[in-house]
Amino acid sequence: MDNIFSTQKVNCGRQLELDVARGLAIVFMVLVHIFQLFIGYPFPKTVSTRIITFLGSPPAAPVFMLLMGVGIAYSKRTSAAFLFKRGIITLILAYVLGFFRDVFPGFISYLIYGDLEVLKDGVLEMLGVDILQFAGLTFLFFSLVIKLRLKIWQIVSCMLAFSALGTILGEMSTGVFELDVFAGLFWGAWDRAWFPFFSWIFFPVSGYVFGIFLMHCKDKTKMYKRILIISALLLIPLVILSWNYKIEFGAFGEYYQQQYYHQDLFGNIIITIFSLFWISLLHFVVLLFKNCSFKTLKRWSKNVTEIYAIHWIILGILCYIIILNPLDVWIIVLMTAVILIVSDLIAHLYLKLKTNYLANKKYK
Repeated sequence: MDNIFSTQKVNCGRQLELDVARGLAIVFMVLVHIFQLFIGYPFPKTVSTRIITFLGSPPAAPVFMLLMGVGIAYSKRTSAAFLFKRGIITLILAYVLGFFRDVFPGFISYLIYGDLEVLKDGVLEMLGVDILQFAGLTFLFFSLVIKLRLKIWQIVSCMLAFSALGTILGEMSTGVFELDVFAGLFWGAWDRAWFPFFSWIFFPVSGYVFGIFLMHCKDKTKMYKRILIISALLLIPLVILSWNYKIEFGAFGEYYQQQYYHQDLFGNIIITIFSLFWISLLHFVVLLFKNCSFKTLKRWSKNVTEIYAIHWIILGILCYIIILNPLDVWIIVLMTAVILIVSDLIAHLYLKLKTNYLANKKYK
């Protein structure tokens, strides 16, 4: 078998298939968030439900987090100090977003409708562990990795140890609410710890390792072909095994979300394999449509943090202030398109104003 890797970094710069994967993940993310908020619980057991919940699971947050690891591997700004600062800023942003998404609309709703429970729920939602909190902890972890100059095998060992620790702790509560709020950053200590560090660090580390191989790859098409074949051959028996023996990993089942948010090592492995399969498949899709620029998906990929925050603020307003009955699936799809367009436009305007402000500030 010919060697497709080089000792030198030969595949640098933005990778179109990764931008497409991240851009599609944004679509799936917005779709599943709107579905979960406005479809009504329990979810109807329909084909559309299964499709939407699947699209909002393996190809969404896990792909985001795997690509975050790739981004760290590719980034030219990977000093320990920079990553530490970025981690702290991301954590602060996570709770600021929670305030504007949950607490502020909840307070307005309380003033309008007089329901104090809505405001209390908004506060609890703000304290929950969402994907931005996890991203902040991930930056802090990699700042420590860079500071200690850990080798790949050491980083992977830490990842496996964290995954094992998360499995052992499971959803163990400390018995003290304030401590559970803090512990929820690391494991499923309470019901709003959606992205605990121990359960999700597998994906950024896997992405980091994958990113290093990708940078040194002389022939991406050959590499992706091998990954596509191997991952497909691994996925088929693993999915059959999990289905036959009821091994939940967050892809199906009535309570799939519990296993999805608090994954064990089996879930980490199978969803990482799927993520690599998905990215490899998109590489060949990009080759098939080589005349297409994928301009919109590339822009969404680049502006992912802004779109994420903006779409959540919009949904917070709709949830807490505007009372909506359970909606039909076609309305949810239409809402997804509208909110994506609005979020994209606001993100573009915000970044343009930010660029102009920094430019003017520089020359003053």
